[in-house]
Amino acid sequence: MKILFVGVFDNLGKSTNNSQIINLKKHGHNVVGYNYRIKATRIGQGERDKDLSAVIADRNFDLVLFSKCNQVSYNVFTGAKKHSKTCLWFMDPLISYDKEMREKTGLVDFFCCDKKNVLAAALKINKNSFHVCEGFDELVEFPKNISKDYDISFIGNIYGEREEWLRNIKKPVTIFSNVFTTDHSEKVSRTKINLNFCTDGGASDRVYKVLAAGGFLISNDWDGRSDMFEENKDLVIFTDIKDLNDKINYYLNNPGKREEIAKHGNRTVQKYNRFSWAQQIINIHERLHR
Repeated sequence: MKILFVGVFDNLGKSTNNSQIINLKKHGHNVVGYNYRIKATRIGQGERDKDLSAVIADRNFDLVLFSKCNQVSYNVFTGAKKHSKTCLWFMDPLISYDKEMREKTGLVDFFCCDKKNVLAAALKINKNSFHVCEGFDELVEFPKNISKDYDISFIGNIYGEREEWLRNIKKPVTIFSNVFTTDHSEKVSRTKINLNFCTDGGASDRVYKVLAAGGFLISNDWDGRSDMFEENKDLVIFTDIKDLNDKINYYLNNPGKREEIAKHGNRTVQKYNRFSWAQQIINIHERLHR
C-alpha cells in the first residue's frame, strides 16, 4: 500500500511521528513523509497547502494519514478525499480537541485517537472513529541496567494540577523537563518511583514509556486504564494526596514488591508499541475499504 504520512519529523527523535513512519514501513508499505510544519516555515502556510494538495493529487496514494495537522487548510482535507482514503490521527487530550480538530474529524474517512474521552466526542462527528494506543518506541524505550540513584522523579512540564500534586508530596521529587528518547528511558531506569499525573481524563504516552523502560509507576487513574493495565500488578494507582504519600512511603521501603510490579508492567506494555499502532491503523483502513 502507498501511504502519504503528513506529520512532523525531526532529527532529534522528539516527534512520535518519527517512529510511527518507521513502523508503517516495517509492515511492508511504501510510506512517504511530508513535514507540514517545516514546509510552512520555508514557503508559508498558503503555499504549503497548495504544494501538499498537489502532492496528494499527483501521487495516487492509497491512504493519506494526517497526524493532527493543525493549521493545514480544510481544503487540503476535502481535496484529499477525491484522490485517496484519508485518516486523521489525533494523539492529544480532550482539552486540545478543539473546533478545528472536530471539524477535520468530519472531513476524513476515518479518525483514530489515543484518548477514550476524545473517542467519545469523535463518534458524535464521524462514526468511523477508533481508539488506537499511541504506545512507545521499542527501539529506544527499554530497561537500562544502571543504578537507581533517584528515589522519586517526574518527567515532564509542570503546570496546573501537576504543580499542586508535586508541591504536596512530602518527599523530594526530581523533575526532568525536555527529556526524550534514550535519555528518557535512562532517567526512568535510574528512578525507584516514577510519577505520572493524567490530564483531562486521559493517559499520557509517559505511561507507556515508563513501563517500557522497566520503571515502577505510580499514577492517578484514567478512563480506560483497567482495559489495559491491572492495578497493583502493572502499576499503582493513587486517589488523593494522602494516598499518594502513603504509597510512596510504602514502595520506597519495599523494593521487592516495587520490582515485581515493574517487571509485570513491562511485560504487559509490550503489546502497546509503535509496531502495534501501525498495524491497527492499517487494519482499520483495510476493514473499512476492502
